[in-house]
Amino acid sequence: MTSTPPPRLNTQLTLRWLDIADLLAEQWGFITSGQCARLELTRTDQKRLRQNGYLVPVAHGVMCQPDHLGDRVVDTARLAWVAAGKDLFPSERLAARWPDYVVTAMTALELHGLSETCCHLPQLAVIRTSSGHRRTATAQPIGVSQPLSWHDDVTVLDGLPVATPASAIKVLGSEGRHLVDDLIGYLRTIAEAAADHPDHDAIMEAIASVIER
Repeated sequence: MTSTPPPRLNTQLTLRWLDIADLLAEQWGFITSGQCARLELTRTDQKRLRQNGYLVPVAHGVMCQPDHLGDRVVDTARLAWVAAGKDLFPSERLAARWPDYVVTAMTALELHGLSETCCHLPQLAVIRTSSGHRRTATAQPIGVSQPLSWHDDVTVLDGLPVATPASAIKVLGSEGRHLVDDLIGYLRTIAEAAADHPDHDAIMEAIASVIER
């Protein structure tokens, strides 16, 4: 059974929809209320787009095109990253000297095909602040003492900044030990899964550094 297409928009709303179309495409169908404000899409416009079935709320301050909703790990990681950026556009975030939020730890390792996640929320690395970072409805922030490097620690997968396997392991070992009941056992499964991985040597070095702590 095919879903009923949303009704046609009037001229004004069609123009507003076109204003956000490129951003939706860049963000896998997601958009935040802060981004809408920067694009001069009023709350009334947003409400009408929701009422007409073009957007649906998926988290606090985040909407999505209905046909882009999903429950895969990559889908929830994308939602978490977009929500964390608030009113910033992806082009601004990806061009920054340092990444603001990076998918890391167990979430990143699953995206790299090295494990099956055992975390309820996507884990995002972010620079630690004195006030800390509270868990949100979309993500589990992990505070790190130093910014991750685009060149050494991060790979961008279809627009999504994801920690390299080695970086994800180091963050998990230094800042996220409390997230895994049996860290050594978990790392053993990673080592086994990484046997044929192109980053095998870096992964094994990262695992060794965590075990030695």
